[in-house]
Amino acid sequence: MLKKNSRLQENRIKNIIWNGSMDYASEPFITGEDLSGNPDFYINLIIGLASKYFGSHNLERLFSNWEYNLYRNKFDMFAIFLLEDFVYKKEVNSRKVLKTLRKNYAKKFLEDKYDLQRKNLALKENLFFDMQLKKTNSILGRKYELSYKREKIFENLKLDSDTDKNNFEERILNIFIENLNYKKNEILKFSPLKNIKLFDNIGFVNLERSNKPTIFGDFKNKKTKNITSFLYSFAAKRRREKYKYIEDTFGKSIYSEDEMKIIEEKYLYGAHKKSKLHYTRGLNHKNISEENFNDDAINRHLLKFRENKNFYNTQIKSLSKKIRMSLSNHLSTEEVVTNSGKLISKLAYKSMISDNVNIFSKKFLNLHSNLKVDLVLDASASLMDIESDIAIEAYIVSKSLENNKILNRVISYETVGDYTIITILKNYEEKSDFEKIFKYRTQGWNRDGLFYRGYLNLVDEENKNHMMIVLTDAFPRDIKPMISKNFFGSKKYSDKVSLDDAKKELEKLRKIGIHTSAILNSDKIDNAKYLFDRNFIKIKSVKEIANVAGRFIQREIANIERM
Repeated sequence: MLKKNSRLQENRIKNIIWNGSMDYASEPFITGEDLSGNPDFYINLIIGLASKYFGSHNLERLFSNWEYNLYRNKFDMFAIFLLEDFVYKKEVNSRKVLKTLRKNYAKKFLEDKYDLQRKNLALKENLFFDMQLKKTNSILGRKYELSYKREKIFENLKLDSDTDKNNFEERILNIFIENLNYKKNEILKFSPLKNIKLFDNIGFVNLERSNKPTIFGDFKNKKTKNITSFLYSFAAKRRREKYKYIEDTFGKSIYSEDEMKIIEEKYLYGAHKKSKLHYTRGLNHKNISEENFNDDAINRHLLKFRENKNFYNTQIKSLSKKIRMSLSNHLSTEEVVTNSGKLISKLAYKSMISDNVNIFSKKFLNLHSNLKVDLVLDASASLMDIESDIAIEAYIVSKSLENNKILNRVISYETVGDYTIITILKNYEEKSDFEKIFKYRTQGWNRDGLFYRGYLNLVDEENKNHMMIVLTDAFPRDIKPMISKNFFGSKKYSDKVSLDDAKKELEKLRKIGIHTSAILNSDKIDNAKYLFDRNFIKIKSVKEIANVAGRFIQREIANIERM
């Protein structure tokens, strides 16, 4: 049973399963989970009802078919997928509450807060992810288009209504063979991996596997080598699948494969040795579709911007003025002859004998600052509730800098699985347009230390006039732990561990001349102080970006210009 649950919770899960099966003599060997890995009421009830129709012992025998199979996680989930559909149809007429429970189950799977978990599921079991998306959308009466091949698989993932305890095992195995490339193998039976999951927990099902000791010693070296070789080949295939998913979801890498090898050798060491970096310009927003998680971030941010368009444009004017004031003491002025301003008496007479009315002079600020600014957007899922606010904040600041001819770049970062993705939303030479900056979307964890380390690859060796402003909640954390030389010494990437890691990498940026500062979009003031010292400002909402944050940006720019 799940270790993370209290005894009371474990008993509650058992009671749900027993309530469905009415077989109190059998100890449940399997429990149902939601996307976050927590017990799911509906799935556990379905497991209980499946035991009612097929028998607890027979159900356990079914799952034992792939107990030592490398793809056992996949077959565990698809077995539940089949059983859920069959049991629901059998019971819904006598248990009316199942209709409501099933709809709630589908809604929960599609909730925004589970976006990261869905991405993890898609990364590790893409076919199941597609089938589950199709099913949950169908339950809610929505359309979800699959490829022709996958649509056929979805149609085949059903048990006939006359299925019973005598034939269900054979029918499920045949469906697996015909549609899921199921092949009976027991490769894990002779491997030390047999009692652990090969990949992170991805929800839906949790089984207690056999704890028998491995018997490697009973086999010849040749067989052991073949097993090891197969495991390496399997792992390599999964790495390729993960990378393809990252490219399909976040965009292709801006570096070649050979360039990335050099970059990873340079930055992936120590606590981040097992991690990956992916630098991208993002997906082309014109190609975004349902296959990319219904990514309507641009339209969502635009809608909010247009609701208060006049206010935000006023914010841009106000912030632009504050930035100009911070530059005025350090930049030269240029006097230009024009048709309004201070009268130039020696030119005034010309207006009497020609159409030339340019007899006035005005002084203009010569905006040619050597300053470069990087706006860095934390894209962790913890900022999901204010995602549009941060996108608009970034646009206002970027546009205000552009109005003062200050080169600026907009970068976002998040961590999904092994990968920390660094996305250049807008580059220095590009205009501050909606379609670039508004591609920002919160959807991952945030391994801040690795981002700041990888960010070094995007800056020069000397950065006298380089400023980085991070829009963040100052709450670094990742589902994967910090790697330690001692296998048992790995620490969770959160709290002080993650803060220390991020602070260490920020110090490296400061040493090469980058001025680091932050706009805080949370109440983590102590964290912000620890990371950025006094170089941060907390704002309550995007409405304070010109006034409160504007004074802060004005001060920060002035400090750099004095250097």
